[in-house]
Amino acid sequence: MKREDLIIITLLTGFVIFIAVGCFLDSHLMYDNFIWRYYWGPVVSDALNHPAEYHGIIANEGYTLVSEITYGIIALLALYYIYRLFRRLKITIDWGFCISLIPLILFGPFSRVLEDTGYFEIPLVYWFISPLIYIQIAVYTLIFIVIGWHVEREKNSFPPLAIAFGGASLFSFYIWSFSGMVKEPINPVIVFVCIVGAILPIMFDFYRNKEIRRNSIVLSSGLILLLPTLALIMGWIAGIQWSTSTGVRVDVLFVVVALSTAITVAVFWIAKSIKSAKPYTKPLNLAMIFGQMIDGLTTYISIYDPFHMDIPLYGEKHPVSLKLMEVSGGILFPIAKFFLIILIIYVIDVLYKEDLKQYVNFVNLLKICIFILGVAPGVRDVLRVTLGV
Repeated sequence: MKREDLIIITLLTGFVIFIAVGCFLDSHLMYDNFIWRYYWGPVVSDALNHPAEYHGIIANEGYTLVSEITYGIIALLALYYIYRLFRRLKITIDWGFCISLIPLILFGPFSRVLEDTGYFEIPLVYWFISPLIYIQIAVYTLIFIVIGWHVEREKNSFPPLAIAFGGASLFSFYIWSFSGMVKEPINPVIVFVCIVGAILPIMFDFYRNKEIRRNSIVLSSGLILLLPTLALIMGWIAGIQWSTSTGVRVDVLFVVVALSTAITVAVFWIAKSIKSAKPYTKPLNLAMIFGQMIDGLTTYISIYDPFHMDIPLYGEKHPVSLKLMEVSGGILFPIAKFFLIILIIYVIDVLYKEDLKQYVNFVNLLKICIFILGVAPGVRDVLRVTLGV
């Protein structure tokens, strides 16, 4: 075991023991005023759609500065160990790998917006509130990637493939059709059609390459989870609604996607004509720009309604983002996001290009994470406005 691993394990173990002893000696101080106030209370409040109280401590929906710092540290540690796992398995992280993750990435915001509509009943609802939704998606993703790696290495090994598809299919049937913990169960036939549609990429991959590759397994497994949520969202837009709505606003979805696409395409065409700007034409870099623009523009438009679209005004949960918007009337938020990504690309692919050549996998993993940090909350927010919840 490496020295840094031992240090991290020791610190984490010590922290857990400290929390446990603190809860035993003074539960009001440790649990009520710390764990409940900053972590679990906001989750319960989100599930109930109103402030939650426990032993006189009121918790509100949303993030706190303490929770954001904590989740940030956890995310960095997870990123480090995921990178080490991929390096050990000799998994190449590139644009194709990113594409295979997109259904799993979108499953997070799609299921989160279903939670916003009141689709899930307690206790199932807790699993679809951040950070729990993103923890479970990370677990699914790692399982699918490892299974895909094994199948690719063993040349179409059937048992692990059956585990991946069987597990994802059973999950979909149970959650959406038979759990009894959702407001509008999906007809099992529709779930079956979604599963059949989800495995088409892997069938095409096998037909074209005479083998089943890791990326197609991850893609199809993710689609099994994603497509039922897409069916529910499309049903809501079509009028099959299980709770109140301020009105479906597909026009807002169109504006956000159109502006984000226009900005991304503009960066591509400008960079294409400038030799020194070629890094800004790379797919992963463009994905980062697009993802962050979805988030930045949705936040700005939904809170400030700059185009006078008569949108019911929303609020910002992240304290850092809120402060940035308060000092600029909101417009600084998407602008700051855009130039920050431009700067990140410059630092990684221009300024330190030679130094980072031997760390291509880590750099690409970092870029995918930046893309996720933009597109996941952005898609959730724009879908909330679109569905009127």
